[in-house]
Amino acid sequence: MLTVNREILADIPCLVLQDDDSTASPLLLYYHGWTSHKGDVNAPDGILVEAASAGFTVIAPDCAEHGERRTDAWSRATFNGWAFIMELGNQTRLEAPALLDAALALPNTTAMNPQVTGISMGGVIAQLVFAQDKRWASLVSIVGRSSFYQADPWCRKAQEGTWCDAFCAEHATQSHPERFVDRPLLFLDGGQDTDCPAATNTETVRLINNAGGQAQQYIDESVGHNFSPSMKQRYMTWVIAHKNGQGI
Repeated sequence: MLTVNREILADIPCLVLQDDDSTASPLLLYYHGWTSHKGDVNAPDGILVEAASAGFTVIAPDCAEHGERRTDAWSRATFNGWAFIMELGNQTRLEAPALLDAALALPNTTAMNPQVTGISMGGVIAQLVFAQDKRWASLVSIVGRSSFYQADPWCRKAQEGTWCDAFCAEHATQSHPERFVDRPLLFLDGGQDTDCPAATNTETVRLINNAGGQAQQYIDESVGHNFSPSMKQRYMTWVIAHKNGQGI
């Protein structure tokens, strides 16, 4: 039987899902995106339920300005969206080690092979978090850009020469493939995605693997910026395979 609780971990509101029969569950952290959410104790997101049923301690936190943490400051995204998003990504990156500590201290949770995953903006944040903390055993980024640079030409020009450009150059996965060669990671992409084109992550996978890494990509050619059923199946196959450090 699954237990779903709302917990405050490292000052961050989270949903925590566990199978009552599991006594040493590996951790799976799942960052949701801008327009998605973690659900609530009565109706958690379905992928969280599926993962918990597979034997994980599933933690679904709200990043800065996501879900329960959203404030009026979010309106800034209307005027300078990408810079605002990068600020929040960096804030969440800085919060992540304490969140991991708190999550691993939960009852019936093992510190072996914790995995971090995220969708859309949550996927970008998951990449930041994975790069900075070697405790994570694997990463899955779902429709998350690995270049971090804004694709829209107007926003891209507005970003040029700002701190945001410097942040992207310093932290973008594609700019630093060497940071991702020591552990496995998977990019899930929609072939028709115009917001986060699959080709961007295809190039990132090539750069990581050319540097000696073990990156993979799965593309569902039938969808755009979505988490399709086939992508969800690939996601679950990946995290289950890496639960005990086996890999695929």
